[in-house]
Amino acid sequence: MNRGRAALWLAGLLFLFALPRGSPVPLACPQPEEFASEAGVTRHVVCHGGGRGPLRGAARLLYGQRLDLNRTSARSLTALPGIGPGLAGAIVAARPFASVEALRGVRGIGPRRFSRVADLLYVERLPGSRTGSLPGRYAGDSEGRR
Repeated sequence: MNRGRAALWLAGLLFLFALPRGSPVPLACPQPEEFASEAGVTRHVVCHGGGRGPLRGAARLLYGQRLDLNRTSARSLTALPGIGPGLAGAIVAARPFASVEALRGVRGIGPRRFSRVADLLYVERLPGSRTGSLPGRYAGDSEGRR
């Protein structure tokens, strides 16, 4: 066997052993907190306390947390599968959303794209809203903080 085939065989064998088996591995960082940010987006994370608060921006997705549809920046929305800068801008322009389901009303969000992103989003109910609807549009982009 030549070296190229041996290397390919070894790489395939290593790949097979690297595949996950059984139940998912628990997160190594069960309660991540923001340690440092830049332009309203989390840049550094701590796992054992001492952070400045909850994660913001696309960093939330890396740790299995969802994005708030009404507060996440257009830039962070582009981290979602199938969402580019144009569609992210359309989502921001269509705010506020009373539910994630309301995202279906944005042009460019069809059933397939919605099914890919729905589980990665949530809509936080604001204090003072008696119904499920949200009062007015958000000024600025606070990534979960006002």
